[in-house]
Amino acid sequence: GQLIRRVELPLAFPLVMTGVRTAAVQVVATATLAALPGGGGLGRIITAGFRLTDTPQVVAGAVLVAALALVVEGVFVVLGWVLDPMRRRTGRRAAARLPADQAPQSPALTA
Repeated sequence: GQLIRRVELPLAFPLVMTGVRTAAVQVVATATLAALPGGGGLGRIITAGFRLTDTPQVVAGAVLVAALALVVEGVFVVLGWVLDPMRRRTGRRAAARLPADQAPQSPALTA
């Protein structure tokens, strides 16, 4: 159990978050298809543009869907960065465990 919790899951976390991020973007992108049978949503803008043969409206709807997908992608990137267990293991705690002569120096102090 400790091997999985302390080694396997922290190493697998970036790959798992990539899958979750990809799935979330796919859900946003395919949710526009709900407008085809009359389900509504953001796809209504696109389908109304097709019905009216209004190309700018279709493009505007597609741009909105793409922007929403990019926002969802960005949220999941930040979430993955904040929750990454490997990122928490490095940094101040690792530097505090090093002896003073082996502690990392900032480039400004070494010059």
